[in-house]
Amino acid sequence: MKNALPTVAVAAALCCTAFVPSAFAQEAKITPVAQFEEDSGAQERINFSGKLRMLSQRIPSAACHLAAGVEVEASKKLLMGASAEFSKIVNALQFGDPELNITGAEERRKTVAKIDELRVAWVPMKKAADAMLAGDTSDAQLKPILDANMGVLKHAAELVSVIVGQYSNPNELVQADSMLIDLAGRQRMLTQKMSKESCMVATGYGTADTVEALNGTVTTFDTSLSALTSGMPALGIRRPPSAGIEAGLVEVAKHWNKAKPMLEQIAAGSALNADDDAKKFTELNVTMKTMNEVVGMYAKALKKEG
Repeated sequence: MKNALPTVAVAAALCCTAFVPSAFAQEAKITPVAQFEEDSGAQERINFSGKLRMLSQRIPSAACHLAAGVEVEASKKLLMGASAEFSKIVNALQFGDPELNITGAEERRKTVAKIDELRVAWVPMKKAADAMLAGDTSDAQLKPILDANMGVLKHAAELVSVIVGQYSNPNELVQADSMLIDLAGRQRMLTQKMSKESCMVATGYGTADTVEALNGTVTTFDTSLSALTSGMPALGIRRPPSAGIEAGLVEVAKHWNKAKPMLEQIAAGSALNADDDAKKFTELNVTMKTMNEVVGMYAKALKKEG
């Protein structure tokens, strides 16, 4: 991976975040501004609402791979876990959940309205995911998931933005640090979006638009990873603030560089063999897991600096 990219290329990648509002950069640990917020599980509300974005893409990725017979047991396990967790988080955000340390029901009408909008968008995905987990992996069940997932992602991102604005301290992080966490946090979701798009293209569920989307997601992830790793002062992106983050990004790059050529091969119209298809699926999931750990390190390091 090159250490330097044209500033205009990075700027283009950074601007392509219509489905990822900058506010949810602060989904990681942020100190609440009032005792009421602390008592209601403010940090947990932010953390768990942020996870909904990634889950909105993990579900269609797992469903597509399950329908295609790729890593069947792993795909089914991921689909089951992601679907159950999505529902649990949505319920917790609205009604509270002591198990997630979210105390009491949400009382702000604007936030409840956003949760309700997300629920409506989530219904067809959940119904189809349940049917697939019950054994029906036909197109009739996969299609509603593929049709609905981007709408669910949009509503999830809007909900995170509302919750962050409601429960976090806007003075906790300066704008430049928020952008760093935003950029790092977005990467997790993009791994699952690429996994979904590559599966759709490889199995014939996608279209020319899906190929274009896959190429765009690959470019965005790759460019953003370069910016995080090497810094881009012209855009206010500094180098990793700790040795642990730097090492974590190296580990992310290791797994990403294994997955990227296979994604490019699919986008170019060449099919992967069964082993490589399974490897691509696995490497993207490992990339997501490692990136998630890096986001936690960013939040801890930048909060300490502040």
